[in-house]
Amino acid sequence: MASPAPHQACVMYANYYAHTEPHSVKYKDGLPFYLFRLQAEGACRALVEGKVETIIPGDLLIYSPGQLYELEVQPRSVPESGEVQPVGDYFLIANGEWLDSWWKDKGFPAKTNIGFDDTVITLWKHIISEKNKVMQNQEEMMDYLLRAFCLTLEQVIQTRQRTKGADTAYKLKLFIENHAHEPLSLEQIAAAAGLSVSRCSFLFKEAFGQSLFAYCIDVRLKLAQQQVLYSNLSMEQVAENTGFQSYPHFCRVFRERFGHPPGEYRRLFGFGH
Repeated sequence: MASPAPHQACVMYANYYAHTEPHSVKYKDGLPFYLFRLQAEGACRALVEGKVETIIPGDLLIYSPGQLYELEVQPRSVPESGEVQPVGDYFLIANGEWLDSWWKDKGFPAKTNIGFDDTVITLWKHIISEKNKVMQNQEEMMDYLLRAFCLTLEQVIQTRQRTKGADTAYKLKLFIENHAHEPLSLEQIAAAAGLSVSRCSFLFKEAFGQSLFAYCIDVRLKLAQQQVLYSNLSMEQVAENTGFQSYPHFCRVFRERFGHPPGEYRRLFGFGH
């Protein structure tokens, strides 16, 4: 019989804890392991990518070895009864070659609100239960469970990122439609979403298949087409009203889109023709 392959993913510790007393943890020199933490009830404060943030129910924290980690839990009393409101969380500490390989180049954020996904919670509880048992082949069992746990988290996080990314893309789309007639820059568009230009450009292209700049031109040209056809404004005024800072640029892109320069387009197809 072939000997089993050496385990590559080791669960060092896993549990659920409801804090009723103040609790703090600091790893100023970085964590020596992978840490997974899901806020289940109450709120706390944690160091997330160099900034202390409030962690609310549904927030998943993932830290890799070497990352700084700080946690501050301050349970509060309910005013009416004076009872302490517990601050509860699932946590899991692990290491191993398989985890190193899985984590590499993933680029997951340190914090993602995943809510309370049934599969994640079930696997987490299963790992906690099995870890508390003293049994033969426990390391092999933990290896398989941890792999399933990590791959499930990956799917959940990616789904959340796609949903969030789509929401951001639609917000950018609406912002462009409302402001295309202004002299917009990519920096201004990205600032409206509170993200970098590169991130906004990626999310928009992923959602709509074209760049932010290309969509801005599309909206401007549609506005310009309506004004060319149904107004008596000069072509220079149309260019200015629809966000084109350069009249020659306006004429060039209008001709490329509609097959005629704007003045000729009005003569051929304008209202009353």
